[in-house]
Amino acid sequence: HGLLVAPVIVLVAGLLRGVDGAASAALALAVLVLNFLAAALSLEWGARRSGNALFAVALGGFLLRMVSILVVILLAQALFGWVDVVVLGVTLFLTHLGLLFWELRSVSFSLAAPGLQRDRPAPSARTEDA
Repeated sequence: HGLLVAPVIVLVAGLLRGVDGAASAALALAVLVLNFLAAALSLEWGARRSGNALFAVALGGFLLRMVSILVVILLAQALFGWVDVVVLGVTLFLTHLGLLFWELRSVSFSLAAPGLQRDRPAPSARTEDA
């Protein structure tokens, strides 16, 4: 989903803050995609192991991914003169929230699908006491 809105985000950042803003927004989007990919892969791995592994991966992975995002921001600011830290931070924050809400909508829709609900006997198969 992030790839659908990425060109618009980079274009808007470029119009508002110039080439450095566009490049910083593109860097933020790359970090965002890598963060979501790392989350998906680690949670899938944990889910295949056990409930405890899933719990540990969810909490520990979240902490590690947030620290890695902070490290990317600090390294980008220190190593590259073109990074607009404001655009980078705002883009990371808003796109994370936006994609989380977008995915939340997808997940809540799939959980409400009839195929995923608990099996209930058909009305004709019920027996009533007389």
